Amino acid sequence: MKVIKHVCVLAVICMSFTTIKAQPISLGLKGGLNVTNLSNADDDNRISGQIGFYLHTKIARGWAFQPEILYSGQGDKYWDGSAHYTWALNYINIPLMFQYYPIRKFYLEFGPQLGILVAAHDKGPHGYNADISDGIKKADATLNLGMGIRATDQLGFYMRYGIGLSDVTRDDNYTYSNRVFQLGVDVRLR
Repeated sequence: MKVIKHVCVLAVICMSFTTIKAQPISLGLKGGLNVTNLSNADDDNRISGQIGFYLHTKIARGWAFQPEILYSGQGDKYWDGSAHYTWALNYINIPLMFQYYPIRKFYLEFGPQLGILVAAHDKGPHGYNADISDGIKKADATLNLGMGIRATDQLGFYMRYGIGLSDVTRDDNYTYSNRVFQLGVDVRLR
């Protein structure tokens, strides 16, 4: 919970800073492909997606701040010896991304992310679908690193990797953290 407190304090500071600077704020939509797995698990990747919206504002020369709200499918696939199963962990993620533009149309980005679990299922063959949310923590902390390119003022493409900082499971002897690779497109609405 300590990490979540720090992420929330950072969010308030960043939001205050962008308000003080009084820079124009752009609203946008984004979404794309997720390739996810859990650390310390010798499992296969889960292919899913993410979709949401963001605010974008310049905070200094060459720097921008972009808070986002995304619905994201995470988890992984595993083999139990007879069939493939999927841990489908779905989150509302709140990334707070700092972007650096070394050149006008290209940026590097980094920032913390708070994830709030909305559903957790263990899915398998023959309609097997067990709710496992009691064994999964309700909050997840992640550090995101990425890059992107602006094709036009309205259209952009991005690539991001999320490194889970917290254990997603509770009350067990294992430590599993989310790992998420994202490819996506964003559209600025104004």
